[in-house]
Amino acid sequence: MSVEDNKRVVREFCDHFKKSNANGLIDAMTDDATWWVNGKPHLFPSSGTRTKEDAAKMFRNMFSAYTDGLDMQIVSVIGEGDIVAAETRSHATTKTGKVYENEYAFLFTIRDGKIAKVREYTDLLHVLEVFG
Repeated sequence: MSVEDNKRVVREFCDHFKKSNANGLIDAMTDDATWWVNGKPHLFPSSGTRTKEDAAKMFRNMFSAYTDGLDMQIVSVIGEGDIVAAETRSHATTKTGKVYENEYAFLFTIRDGKIAKVREYTDLLHVLEVFG
């Protein structure tokens, strides 16, 4: 696939967040996909490496906390080969009325038109602030 095709895969992937489309996110990932989040797992439970199945649970739990999806806006996207880097900003309102707005740097590895690997860098203190 071309770099532009890989960028399109990432854009479509991010669109699934706004729609709370956990199945779309899961289907867009390879069977052996991994999702890594920055931080120390003993300090931040969401940190570390997760399997596709773990990510599926994470998506479903996350979407159940929001009133109307997670608006994931892409600020910038660049790619080279099978790697796409995306800078994004999110906005959501939780069912408890708290506002969740975070910023991310994602590194996606694309294989055969699907997400094979995600490295997520985000503000975990904000995650704790909103979700405890």
